[in-house]
Amino acid sequence: MTECAHRESGRNCPISKTPCLGECIYANILDDINLGIIGMDLSNKEVFFQNKLAVDIFKGTIKPKDYNALASLLLPESPLTSKDHNVSRTLRYGNKFIGCTIYNISERYLWIYISDVTEKVRLDSIAEAVNTMNNLGYIFSGIRHELGNPINSIKTTVTVLGNNINTYSKETVLEYINRALLDINRVEYLLNDLRTFSMYENPELKDVHMPSFMSNLLSMIDRDFNRNGIKIRTIFRPDAEVGYLDPRALHQVMLNILTNASDALRSKESAEIAISMFRIDGRIIIKVKDNGCGIPEEHMKHLFKPFSTTKTKGTGLGLVIVRKMLSKMDGTVEIESEEGRGTVVTLNLPEGHNSIS
Repeated sequence: MTECAHRESGRNCPISKTPCLGECIYANILDDINLGIIGMDLSNKEVFFQNKLAVDIFKGTIKPKDYNALASLLLPESPLTSKDHNVSRTLRYGNKFIGCTIYNISERYLWIYISDVTEKVRLDSIAEAVNTMNNLGYIFSGIRHELGNPINSIKTTVTVLGNNINTYSKETVLEYINRALLDINRVEYLLNDLRTFSMYENPELKDVHMPSFMSNLLSMIDRDFNRNGIKIRTIFRPDAEVGYLDPRALHQVMLNILTNASDALRSKESAEIAISMFRIDGRIIIKVKDNGCGIPEEHMKHLFKPFSTTKTKGTGLGLVIVRKMLSKMDGTVEIESEEGRGTVVTLNLPEGHNSIS
């Protein structure tokens, strides 16, 4: 049987909480699991358990039960808190990739599960590269189409105007110039969306006081929304205090979502947007609900595809940008909608680390 590090110390087994007998039945069971398992005692800075696979993964580089070496590699730089029940990440170790999940079972003890995920990372990288190339082809095709239409229209307008410049009246000439300007505005609109698409590739994440952020955002849009007959209601829970994000990126995300809600409320009586914010399981949740026209079911599956839009003046990049920016901040977006009844957009963001007054 496998000997336990607690045998000579007279301490209790961290698994069963009973006095350690020295010969550990739990260790033998865990040795047969296809997962590296390490038990750490933070108070005494020792590894009280390490199964065979956990030893083999670091064979030849880290000696068994070398607390300092394993802690330096596997534990995050910031000390774990009581909120951090489990922390998962992928680490590069030499020419390997190690999948690591830390379970914070008490202030003193940690369980760390590890596995060699090198092959999985390699296959994921190949799949991501293929997917990126497919997406690039799709996006470039969309850009050609979106730019091609107004450019062809401008070319036709200018050609007709040029051929008839001496015969057209001043009013007709101005009409053709205005047509060309409208198409130029369309091109500028698309190029601006593409610029936004590439913004915040490396977001500057920091603790953000969410009530202040939302207050500043709403003060910017409130007048325009009131002018359009749209009432905004807010319900912000006091526990949703601090988020960990890039405020510039979230500002862009919220403006996009609120603009979509405003568009859905055109010509709607008793138009209303309800914004709620609360905290759950260490995440900040923001919900934006409108009572607008809703989204047809057949369009829901295309929501996050570039250049897919039902708007006459839209580019179909708005929600693509929203999802991309949120993913860069470890956030997600979900959309629920029913035609004729409205739409609910739910943002899920990481909670901040420190209170901000």
